[in-house]
Amino acid sequence: MRLIEFLLALVLVAIVVLLIGLFLPGQGHVERSIVIERPASHVFDLLNSYKRFSAWSPWAKKDPQATYEFGTAQEGPGASMSFSSANPDVGTGTWEILESTPTSLIKMNHKVDGGRSATVSYDILPTDLGVKVTWSYDTDLGMNPINRIRGLYLDSSIGQDYQYGLMRLKALLESSAYARDYSDLTITRLSLPAQPALKASGLVEVYSEAEFPDLGAGVADTFGKIKTFADRNKLNITGPAQVLVTLDERYRLGFDVVVPVDRIDVTARDGVEPITTTEGLYVRAEHTGVRRGVKQVFEKLQAYATIHGLAFDAAVKQPLQQFVTPAGTETPEEQTVTAVYLPLLPEGTPVGLPPLPGMPAAAPGEATPAAEPAAEAPAAEPAPAAG
Repeated sequence: MRLIEFLLALVLVAIVVLLIGLFLPGQGHVERSIVIERPASHVFDLLNSYKRFSAWSPWAKKDPQATYEFGTAQEGPGASMSFSSANPDVGTGTWEILESTPTSLIKMNHKVDGGRSATVSYDILPTDLGVKVTWSYDTDLGMNPINRIRGLYLDSSIGQDYQYGLMRLKALLESSAYARDYSDLTITRLSLPAQPALKASGLVEVYSEAEFPDLGAGVADTFGKIKTFADRNKLNITGPAQVLVTLDERYRLGFDVVVPVDRIDVTARDGVEPITTTEGLYVRAEHTGVRRGVKQVFEKLQAYATIHGLAFDAAVKQPLQQFVTPAGTETPEEQTVTAVYLPLLPEGTPVGLPPLPGMPAAAPGEATPAAEPAAEAPAAEPAPAAG
């Protein structure tokens, strides 16, 4: 008799629990926020691709042996990443970016095999100190009362991971020395081939505090010397002059001018020498205005490369410049156009990242945030209440 009463009590409790579950919310929501003292363009570009997810992901340490594959698209809508892990806290599934609104919003789908799909969003809002980033997780709990009851624990199951991830994201971005906002530039990546050219060096000096060395005038004089050499040797100039500043002092500017030509079967003379330029990878942007502003554009390209995981030599302090508006023309200085190039290191070169301040030391076998390991999988969040 007592057994029957006990079983009836269990059934009644189960029914009550199920009824309660039916009246619980059918949507699960988790969000965490943090303020990052960097331009919105930096935050958006880093989050709008999976390329550097492992550099700040709160789950990357859970299974260093996880495997992953990236889709064809590298960033923005359509960019995707699949992951596979034997660790149940990581699982197997996919991430895919669904929607991107530049510098303000990114939405993606997160699907764990055997679990549910969720919409994960990054909202980026400008503030007086930088940007406020809100990372949110939304999922449909369905009509299953058990899932709805489990939904009550969503915040405690993944909220801590979200907050930790945002702390790592903030530390990663704010630890970079390259902080300029590059959103006003049109930046392209390209490869410059090796080509025949003529090279000559120049120096501009001033002797008054009221004056600044005029790079444009110096380049015009040096270009004239190269053109005279080319005409004498019946060489055809095939492109704009390229300029590299080699000495940058308050009263003196030293520089090399390189002019592409059709052939170099000639002998050096009068300070002009035939060379073959070195091929390489670059990021490029154009600057309109006084040529002294080129340095700021160069610093913006360094910031862009850092955010996108493109390796460059930090010891290189001067850009390669291409005078789109030829030096010596009567174009007003504020209308002159200069293409600015940042040379990149070969593809596959590890991108050095500074240590993340305040972060726990890496566990044995865990990659530290100082570099992006090629073999480390960006781990996914746990699948709460899978089913």
